[in-house]
Amino acid sequence: IRELDKKFDNFSMENYENGFLVNFLNFSVFLESAEEFFILKEIFVENDYNFNSNSKAIIIDIGTNIGIASLFFSNLPYVEKIYCFEPVKETYEQALFNFKINNAISKVTNIKNVGLGNKTREEFFVFDKSVKGNTGLRGKLSPSYSNNINTVQISVQINNASEELLKIIDENPNRKIVVKMDCEGAEYEIFENLKMSKLIDRIDVFMLEWHDRGEEEILNILKMHGFDFLSKTLSPISGLIYAFKI
Repeated sequence: IRELDKKFDNFSMENYENGFLVNFLNFSVFLESAEEFFILKEIFVENDYNFNSNSKAIIIDIGTNIGIASLFFSNLPYVEKIYCFEPVKETYEQALFNFKINNAISKVTNIKNVGLGNKTREEFFVFDKSVKGNTGLRGKLSPSYSNNINTVQISVQINNASEELLKIIDENPNRKIVVKMDCEGAEYEIFENLKMSKLIDRIDVFMLEWHDRGEEEILNILKMHGFDFLSKTLSPISGLIYAFKI
């Protein structure tokens, strides 16, 4: 909070329901956990997704969480539309609320209450609303869940990644396709799916976080399909990859 307050002159907070409305720049965002303040700092202070482009871009936000990254992208002049995927119902509804209260600036065209993977199926996650951003296929591999006694099991819908992304890409010809992916372990099967369908060849930029299994299998797929990349290890079980085509 101090770092956000230092960076943004118009930063303010107010109590709202069981959390806070945080206001800065030209928008507000509803947060209800310490983790969500941390994500806000990652994106708006540390600039995890601060890419630049000379052409109009379409963002595909896989693992939208409560919508913080999509609100960041909405402020970039070269971003034209944003398509969101968030599988957890409660998290999806908080994202919907954040997009609604920022209707004047939000570029979110569509948000689906589904996750993406290598095939369409029902999946089960462990869930605790105080750590929404760590919810996903990795389950108790996440430090936020390994010894967490406040979890419930929830059912989520997973759809075939290539089938969902193909619709978006076909709707937006002659646009740069940028995929932001922070999906708590599903990134490996999504990359395998995009490789097998060859849809990866129609994507221009990836900004993603990997979890638990390392970077190698993702980087090998990126190399195979002509991407250059920057890779940064955050911890023994996580890291960031920024990949792009020249």
